[in-house]
Amino acid sequence: MTNLFIDDMDGEGTSPDTSHPRFVAIAPDWFYEEDYDFAPFGSDDGSDALRGLEDWLSEHGADADPTTYLTQILTESGFEIPVDLIDAAEEELLAWAAEDDMNEAALTFDARSRVATALGQVKVTGRLSPAMLDEGRRGLRVWRSLTADTTLDPDWLYRDEALGRLTDMGTAFDVLDPRTSTT
Repeated sequence: MTNLFIDDMDGEGTSPDTSHPRFVAIAPDWFYEEDYDFAPFGSDDGSDALRGLEDWLSEHGADADPTTYLTQILTESGFEIPVDLIDAAEEELLAWAAEDDMNEAALTFDARSRVATALGQVKVTGRLSPAMLDEGRRGLRVWRSLTADTTLDPDWLYRDEALGRLTDMGTAFDVLDPRTSTT
């Protein structure tokens, strides 16, 4: 039986002390910041995804496939994203986001949830399934596209910082990916 590393929300909260050593080895300090929107678990979407994943894995076990959990939270969100849009060309993705503020919110929720669930699996269990790695990368691509796009908010002061943080998350996925990792 694999131990689960569950955050103590009445104590330290999200921290290296409540994280699997494999996650600690790849996570910079800011990954643990709970009120930092650019951290994997810092936004409401990311935090909710992690807390829910902890509960879900506690119920289903460390070996359960978190893609089932991810599908559940994306379905229950109430957001309606067209089928295949997450994998569409960036231009199509951004055009849909620009049509309505709710579209951008839906894509942001979806992207952050995918990234948080993938990194959350490593944080809680020390493992990252190939399917969750792919979901995390899909979410990261969308999140990066939305962040880099200057048409919705051309003067956003935090764009470079946010893009740097997304690059760091991509690096974490690279390290965790047996197809690209040199470790």
